[in-house]
Amino acid sequence: MMASSANACMRHLRFCATPVGRRFMSTSFKGVSTKATKMSESHRRALSMYGTDVEEKSLNALLGAADLEQPAEMKEDSTGIRKKFSGFFRRPPQERRELLNEIFPEVDMEPLSSSLSMEIADLMIENAIGGVSIPLGVAPNFVINGSHYIVPMAVEEPSVIAAASSIAKLVSENGGFKAKSTENIMTSQVQLLDVDADSACKVISENRAELIAAANQFCQSSVNRGGGVRDIYPRFILPRIDPSRNPYVVVHIDIDVCEAMGANIVNTVAEGVAPRIADLVGGRPALRILSNLCLKRRSAAAFRLPFDALKWKGVEGETVAERVIEAYHFAEDDPYRAATHNKGVMNGIDSAAIAMGQDWRAIEASCHAAAAMGGSYGSMTKYTMEDGHLVGKLEMPMACGSKGGALTTHPLYKLTHKILGYPDAQKICQILVAVGLAQNFAAIRALAIEGIQKGHMNLHARNICLNAGVPNELVDECREYMTLKKKWDTATAEEFLSNHK
Repeated sequence: MMASSANACMRHLRFCATPVGRRFMSTSFKGVSTKATKMSESHRRALSMYGTDVEEKSLNALLGAADLEQPAEMKEDSTGIRKKFSGFFRRPPQERRELLNEIFPEVDMEPLSSSLSMEIADLMIENAIGGVSIPLGVAPNFVINGSHYIVPMAVEEPSVIAAASSIAKLVSENGGFKAKSTENIMTSQVQLLDVDADSACKVISENRAELIAAANQFCQSSVNRGGGVRDIYPRFILPRIDPSRNPYVVVHIDIDVCEAMGANIVNTVAEGVAPRIADLVGGRPALRILSNLCLKRRSAAAFRLPFDALKWKGVEGETVAERVIEAYHFAEDDPYRAATHNKGVMNGIDSAAIAMGQDWRAIEASCHAAAAMGGSYGSMTKYTMEDGHLVGKLEMPMACGSKGGALTTHPLYKLTHKILGYPDAQKICQILVAVGLAQNFAAIRALAIEGIQKGHMNLHARNICLNAGVPNELVDECREYMTLKKKWDTATAEEFLSNHK
């Protein structure tokens, strides 16, 4: 940052050793005008004590070279099951369902054929008038920490599921994905205005134990399940907009929400304990709400692929690795590229999150905020070359739940969780992060080696055929015609129709 920008912003977040090179911490305020910011010596002391957020230990440190080199012990022999999915994409939909029925005989596949009832829809949202249906598919080849997952993905865009499945198969043949998660800690915020900020921080810190006990009264069900409030601490905030404003305090409440996504729990605690905090320090409680930037609830996934396994489209594996690294560096260097690079990550994560009934909007908000936490927006993923291998890593703050919300009301969510073996909240996050990493790697490999349009348009050709009025039984033939012509547009599909008559 330029000095003038630093003076205007007053406080920003620095790069760190997370997978995208950032850790949540404050910058120093060297050279900042005391007059412009009304920063007294007591403010400086408070800033040094309460303005720097506790650094989080990077999960990448837990997913080091030793972890990636050691093959994961398979929880069960899934080789036979995975072989059954060979050529899965070539089968008609009914045969795909029959295979799922064979593998999961106890799972009722009826929700795949029926839409959400109007009665359930009306209970889920306001002013319901119907439902929107998007295609649901599966990526059958994910091996994560030695467990095999057939991952459901709901998406209208062609190539997303194909790309994730292809990379998942490649990774499964080379040790699988390794993944880890923190505890299920969510953070709520209580903003305190019209308060002596530095003395308020001191009082809150001194009464931490009392406030934790008071806050736990508002999440007793979580406490009974082994969760509840883990910490309460103040943050000293210097204004970024209009630096003539006084500093203020935000109280963070860290809560173990167990298997829930946790929004309702942490909001209830924030609203419940805010009056007690105000009694202690004075001032006015303003906003009381969760933060979707859940830096204490993170999940990471990684793969390690030998160069020999990376050979693709006639390009040697080491060259593929080098070009993937070049593409990664481009995303780190340029926010215009990073936006599209990270969209590739979220193509996979959102598709699986929607299929599993997760709050994909909260996941999007958290992941993009984390990617911008250095004062610039960069890559969510990280790629390196180590000892003849390409290593891909993705660590993200992410809140998922295996209990509550629409999971208990929507019949399709019940089905997708059954297919996954009823994963807990941490495993759901690990699955999503692995899917995001696979999807991103597939995209940048294609971009770096042959360009994105060839593969994407070949899959998108089906939609073009249907829009041109090609009968279902002729779609594959029409797609081959467009591929030979190297033209994927409605005019070429109509030309095929005309020639076929």
